[in-house]
Amino acid sequence: MTQKKVIAVIFGGRSVEHDVSVLTGLQFLEALDPGKYDGIPVYVDPLGQWWTGAPLTRRSRYPLEDSPKDLTQVMLDLATPASGRPQLVAFSKGLMGEKRTTIPFDLMVPAIHGSNGEDGTLQGMLDFAGIPYAGCRTLGAAATMNKVFAKKVAAQAGIKVLPELLLRRPKKGEFLDPDALKKQLHEAFGEIGFPFIVKPCNLGSSVGVGKADDMDGLVAALMTAFRMDSEVIVEPFVANLVEYNIAVRQTADGKTVTSAIERPLRDAELLDFKNKYLAGGTPGGPKLDTGPSEGMASLNRVLNPDELTDAQDKFIRGSASGIFDALSLAGSVRVDFLCNGDSGELWLNEVNTIPGSFAYFLWEAASEPLSFLKLSGEMVEEGFRLSGDRLGDTDTATGGATIFSRS
Repeated sequence: MTQKKVIAVIFGGRSVEHDVSVLTGLQFLEALDPGKYDGIPVYVDPLGQWWTGAPLTRRSRYPLEDSPKDLTQVMLDLATPASGRPQLVAFSKGLMGEKRTTIPFDLMVPAIHGSNGEDGTLQGMLDFAGIPYAGCRTLGAAATMNKVFAKKVAAQAGIKVLPELLLRRPKKGEFLDPDALKKQLHEAFGEIGFPFIVKPCNLGSSVGVGKADDMDGLVAALMTAFRMDSEVIVEPFVANLVEYNIAVRQTADGKTVTSAIERPLRDAELLDFKNKYLAGGTPGGPKLDTGPSEGMASLNRVLNPDELTDAQDKFIRGSASGIFDALSLAGSVRVDFLCNGDSGELWLNEVNTIPGSFAYFLWEAASEPLSFLKLSGEMVEEGFRLSGDRLGDTDTATGGATIFSRS
């Protein structure tokens, strides 16, 4: 009988998207096929401490109290153990001194949204330690987290994007100068005037996004966004705004495929964090083939909206597949688009390499439906393949780079 693989799902993190990440991590753990995998939760609290333990699989367990007694604090072993399997390490005090306990696993699934998880930092650490993981590799994760860089790649690939102005947080003791801002706006946008959209350059989940109708509103929105990121982008506000999202992944045979398209519904002018995560939906839901209806999955939406023309559908699917391939992405990636509902004009907005709920609900409604149970399995197996492909001989003799003699 084949031994089940142990899958460590890491979520939480030191990020303003911490709470959303908890939901996504718990959903993925629940969606793992228990006949093939044993899932273990790895929760990173807002202080950066790592915890594991069965109670972490319950949503009611959050937020954690200080020094929880029913959980085990762990750290990731960055050295390669003799067993060859990666492991978490826990230390505890005993009668004979400090006791070291190891928790081996086979692959890690990053489910941390935004900073210190989706931006390539976690992926880089896992690459450094030679630990197999699911989802985008370091380059793709870092490139897509920076909205300006991702837009430049998209534009080079012939994908239509909005113009933007990149602003950096003022140094301590300095203030935003409205006159200088007016000049920068004119240089970036010409005759395009207010309103503008302001958003952090390196965050997701619509956190920190604001609309500015005048200069006072722009300064206020910038100050809010600068609290969350050192770089902020300003873009023209799309009139008659309609948003469309689609998920992209690659099959085992290397074919890039797209999901259903969704049109999120909102009760405000902007689809902000509150509209995405705190409205609509019903907690709970079927366990495996659909997953719980929490987090991004609870967003009120129209799936496969019939107002889209063939040309618009082609643009969305082609652009999403194009940016996915251009950046060699992996996992279940969600690509978001902006549309002027009157003119029908579309622009690529942003790419989310760890989208809320891993966008499983978009795959369930695809032309070839894929359950969360199967999606999670494909992501895990893809992670094993990609991590295995990266391995190479690191012996200095192999590269002809030996300087010190080895006896």
